[in-house]
Amino acid sequence: MDLQLAWLTTFVAVVDHGGFTAAGRALGRSQPRVSAHVAALERAVGDTLLIRTSKEVTLTVAGARFLPKARAALAELQAGVEEVRTLRAKLKGRVTVGGYPGLSAVLLAPLMQQFRRLHPGVSVVLREGDPMQLEEGLAHGEVDIALRTSDVPQVHHDLRSSQLFHEKIVLVAPKGHALGAGSPVELASLSGGTVIVTGDPYAGWADYRDRLDRAGVDPAEVMVIAQATTIVAMVAAGLGVALLGAFAAQVAALGDGVVTRELPGPLWRREIRMYRRAGRVSAPAVDAFVELLRQEAPGLTSRTAVWPRG
Repeated sequence: MDLQLAWLTTFVAVVDHGGFTAAGRALGRSQPRVSAHVAALERAVGDTLLIRTSKEVTLTVAGARFLPKARAALAELQAGVEEVRTLRAKLKGRVTVGGYPGLSAVLLAPLMQQFRRLHPGVSVVLREGDPMQLEEGLAHGEVDIALRTSDVPQVHHDLRSSQLFHEKIVLVAPKGHALGAGSPVELASLSGGTVIVTGDPYAGWADYRDRLDRAGVDPAEVMVIAQATTIVAMVAAGLGVALLGAFAAQVAALGDGVVTRELPGPLWRREIRMYRRAGRVSAPAVDAFVELLRQEAPGLTSRTAVWPRG
């Protein structure tokens, strides 16, 4: 039978509160909605459960027999919910999460705080790295979950991933710079100048070199700097303009000496995906963290920093 929980709840409330109107007030439902629930329940069970007069509501023989079953069903469901909550409250273990600077500050730090409050028995550890470092950590079991850009091709094919959102890439320019005003940003003017990008200068990994090439921009110099705060300081000192992920720009203590500009087109957004190992049963603590991540990510990521999913 296709019985709905709301119908059972409404039926029991009508009996307990002595009428449809009183039940509606207790449940926060309109009287017509209460009547519709009871009628739907009666159709589902195939018999009349309540006799309604101008003065009172009484149970039929069928209703008297059905009432204890409905109460028992609701009680069992509530007990199941409480049992699951108790189980979750007693989660034990360790979750190691991989991320990158910027996203770690905007999304993972508050998420980890919330998760520890919900599950004090679980230790949550953060490991930061570039996309390949995070992938290696996952492949070797050193990281349980990794959030990284999908720009760098996946090497380990035993990893599965799912999209979270697209992070914007913004231009950081000195205040008063020609690129700091006007609309739209004229990317061609980056050619012949100095562009500062994030990445690992020793491993040769840079976030945005390929994008500059695809945009037809040929800077005289591309400086690769690991830390966003250093990049902002260099821009403020007039050493160039920068391309920076919006999360990093959000937490880089942008001062009065610089401005940020959004860049037009899909070229200037990067897909952020969550990576996990495929074919392995995850620990309950890891699954609980993933569930919280998917639930809370939309609220924790600033609308100015991300594009909608898809």
